[in-house]
Amino acid sequence: MNCVIPYTKEIVFKTKIAEISSISLEHEMNINDTELLGNFIVSGDYKAHELSVNKDEFSYTLPFSIELSETIDKETIDFSITDFSYEIINENILKVFIEFSVIASEKEIIEEIQEVEEEREELFQDVSTALENEIELPEVVDLEVKGEVRKEDSAMIQTVSEENRLDAEETNTIMDSIKNDNDEYATYHIHIVKEAETIEIISSMYNSNTDLISEYNDLTNVSVGDKLIIPELKDE
Repeated sequence: MNCVIPYTKEIVFKTKIAEISSISLEHEMNINDTELLGNFIVSGDYKAHELSVNKDEFSYTLPFSIELSETIDKETIDFSITDFSYEIINENILKVFIEFSVIASEKEIIEEIQEVEEEREELFQDVSTALENEIELPEVVDLEVKGEVRKEDSAMIQTVSEENRLDAEETNTIMDSIKNDNDEYATYHIHIVKEAETIEIISSMYNSNTDLISEYNDLTNVSVGDKLIIPELKDE
């Protein structure tokens, strides 16, 4: 709130006004829930006749009121008189012109901020209570964003699962091809060839030998990433 308000009032004297010798303006006010109420006090002295040496005193109280919006922060109200003048009319009427300003802050923004803070506090309390009473989550959960599994995560999970399934099927197929053989080897391993590994190095890793490994694998063109069946010799 920031406004300048004009105020005009005609004061009727009991006698003729020949001259205003002195004049002053004061004010008093109080504030309630809906209004700013107050009085202007115009006082001074005057001459009833131009040639008179006598002066008569005068004092008049002029009430005023201003409605206040509910959004006004009443503690911030600043009231001040910005202009004052007068004029004698019709011999016994003194017309006063008063201009005053009322400046105050709006409390609506403050209240909205407070409401938001209160809502956030309530939400925080609700979340805290929910966490305190939460049932233990399972060890494996879906990746979620705002309650939905992301498409890229879902695709990745499906791809990994598919690869694992294929690896398992491939391993089972390999093992099925040898598990019925009647030979002297008690254990078979599936080895994935790594860089710089030779057949000799691999055979030593599993207590096997090149001849045995060649019986189950084509060793003419072994590359990194190939899977080899490695029979392990029985301990004598």
